[in-house]
Amino acid sequence: MPLQAFFPPLVEVFLIIEQPRQRIGHWSRALAALDDVRAPPLATIAAYYDAPADQALLGLRYDELALGRDGLGFLVDIALFAEVGMIQPATLTEGDRRRFLGERLARCTIHVGDQRSVVAALTELVRRARAGRLVPPPIPRGDTADPVPLVHVKNAEVQEAQRAMVTRLPRAPYLPSPLEARADGSQPLPTEAIATAEGSRTEPIMEPGVIYARFLRSGRWVPIRVGALSLRGASLLCGALPRLHDHVDLALSYGGHRALVRGPVKRVSSHEEASSFGAATFSVSFELDDASRRQLTSLLTAARAANVTIKPPPARRERRYPVEWPLCLGTMRGAVRADALDVSREGMFVRPSHALALDSQLNFSVVLDDASSPVAGRAKVVRVINETDARTCGLAPGYGLSISEMSEADHGRWIGFLGRVAKRAEKRILVGAAPARLSEIQGWLAAAGYAVTGGTDPGALVQLAGAEARPVDAALIDSSWLVPNGAASWVETLFASRNVPCVTIQGDARRARAAVDRVLEVG
Repeated sequence: MPLQAFFPPLVEVFLIIEQPRQRIGHWSRALAALDDVRAPPLATIAAYYDAPADQALLGLRYDELALGRDGLGFLVDIALFAEVGMIQPATLTEGDRRRFLGERLARCTIHVGDQRSVVAALTELVRRARAGRLVPPPIPRGDTADPVPLVHVKNAEVQEAQRAMVTRLPRAPYLPSPLEARADGSQPLPTEAIATAEGSRTEPIMEPGVIYARFLRSGRWVPIRVGALSLRGASLLCGALPRLHDHVDLALSYGGHRALVRGPVKRVSSHEEASSFGAATFSVSFELDDASRRQLTSLLTAARAANVTIKPPPARRERRYPVEWPLCLGTMRGAVRADALDVSREGMFVRPSHALALDSQLNFSVVLDDASSPVAGRAKVVRVINETDARTCGLAPGYGLSISEMSEADHGRWIGFLGRVAKRAEKRILVGAAPARLSEIQGWLAAAGYAVTGGTDPGALVQLAGAEARPVDAALIDSSWLVPNGAASWVETLFASRNVPCVTIQGDARRARAAVDRVLEVG
């Protein structure tokens, strides 16, 4: 089950490119507009080659804030003009989505995930396909084995009909946390349900003259605070640090300006510094391409024109660690299910299934990761971020809770839980699995605090394993993924040569967290 991003989600679109090896020049010209300065800035791009069908699948992911209201229409126009198929996995039925992610992507033999533009990704994919001398067998157009049939543009009337159909696509459906276990099979309300309860009030969170920032961690946007920012780099504060020398993707926003930038981590704060400031700090040196340089220059120019001065954020009492941990809230209206999206010694930020009232007192109960009875206590609602403000600022909608009462024994177990989450937050895990299982396993690991990346084929796994100067802290392989590839010994040799502990799991994906905990001695 895909992990629900608890910050404004990435919108994912796939473009289906016919005969990429033979028509690379044509497709490069047709898709160049996606890299134009007028195009919505890309968050990530992945390219796949389906050899049997002789097709390239371009997976484009956009920050929902950067995409804007008309961004999807821009993509639709390009797809229609270039006569390529366009798929939004989030809008497919559950069966079609599983077939696309579990079958279509799984049969792709080549994967490219290290490029920053559409044309560059397609060009690199074709280069690798040609180097591999893969000769696809001829297949008739309209092959019914394709889990997602493609419809090509034939005339102006069809263009207009397809444009109307795609631009009316609904938002991605809400997906519950992978850690939720509902006996009645019900799901929590979507994030739009997070609003102010009747009679309560919200605090304004959109402060004038503030540059908001997030960084991409385990496929989700985690909010961070800006300490310093220039075209050369940034100093940032967060709860869970990236690792030294790892590359990170940052999303910056100021007013109506957006910038997506990337670069290696040059410095991280010590434990002593983080403890004294209530947040850890890290510095990033930007590696800007033309598009990201234009975006960042525009943002900084607008901020400078408004006389914005970045001041060091006030110190927090405690560090906050990103998780997605289920809990139960006892309110005046009864029990309410919720997910804790970050946790600290003295509180948590939660996404509940029903609205809460600011300043209200409530009970809470949490089943921790120590295989024991739940811990319980009382908390006060001290902050509300509604959906509108969350979208504007790039934050998560939800409620901040301050813990007011807890027994000594339960508080000790809560501190132990935070210690384990803190250890996981420092580790980066690489997962190898089939697409559907990859999302499920990644969800369980990220929800417990780990930073996770993954690959769905051996070639992608090799690329990810060597993508950073520093190797991952551990690798987890799904046993069912190894069988069709016959790669068990090869995978073990790959990570052994890098001194990376590797663990294999089978069956229930919930075992992933415990398996990685054991190999990294988190406990």
